[in-house]
Amino acid sequence: MSMAKRAGGSTAVRMPLPVSIAWQGIQLELPADWYLNGFSGDWREGVLTISSPGKTHLDIKWVRTRARSDLQFHLQRFLKQLERDARKQRARFTGTIEPEGEQSLRFRWNGHEQAVGRIRRCPDCQCITLMQLCSASRHEPLHTLASAIFDTLLDHPDEHGWVEWSLYGLQTAVPERFRLESHAILTGQTRLSFRAGRERLTIERIARAEQLMRGWSMSDWVHAWLRWDRWHGTREPFEFEGDPALIGQGRLHLGTMMSESLQSLFTLRRPAWRIRAVAWLCPERNALFHILHQGSRKDNLLDEVMARTICH
Repeated sequence: MSMAKRAGGSTAVRMPLPVSIAWQGIQLELPADWYLNGFSGDWREGVLTISSPGKTHLDIKWVRTRARSDLQFHLQRFLKQLERDARKQRARFTGTIEPEGEQSLRFRWNGHEQAVGRIRRCPDCQCITLMQLCSASRHEPLHTLASAIFDTLLDHPDEHGWVEWSLYGLQTAVPERFRLESHAILTGQTRLSFRAGRERLTIERIARAEQLMRGWSMSDWVHAWLRWDRWHGTREPFEFEGDPALIGQGRLHLGTMMSESLQSLFTLRRPAWRIRAVAWLCPERNALFHILHQGSRKDNLLDEVMARTICH
């Protein structure tokens, strides 16, 4: 089951595209073996680069603004910069623009590479997204693949208000009120840390888990490596979709709680002193998944995020 279906969304594509990449509310389906190669920016604006095993790559730029700027102006400025770059490399540059409905333009250019692209404005959230499929090979047929990829674009939360995140083996979703505060992309580990006021949410995937946990019980391992020892509370084993898991809940230690309460006075928000966390081992992927929620009141957020996190 694709992540879009589990979180309540749906897409229609012209060919099977098994890989989902989602970052800062920008989500696309891609061919197998494609991977996220680079990213920058934040929710308001940013850039993604997604690469194939060959000479083809996908560039995505987005900007979320309430101002209704002109798509033709955005695209012409983008192509002018490409033309200047091509001249520096002593390459001949040509480009064309074609309308595609009221909220979209198609474009094509040839220079030091060849590319086909699309710029569109979402009629619901007004997000402007520019996508281009580029190849250094002059004989690469880009149009059919580009259309199939571009048509899967999602650029705003789903109908239930959830935002999808999918990269490096971690597929999950969080409520739209959360913004990414920090991330750690390491060999074998992907960790995303979100914040909404004083409320915090951390989701991570750790690869080669069985080797890392060898000689440890799950309870001892999460205390030592995931730092569940930083808060008071209960820990209970259970099974999540048939896999071994551990769930914990409690509160911050006294010193940390006092610091949290002091900071909340300056932000005029309730202190986030309640902790709920879950960790489970997925033997099929040899990976451990960990979700930790720190909030001010009891709720079911942890359960909802866990249900939207796909391990296999």
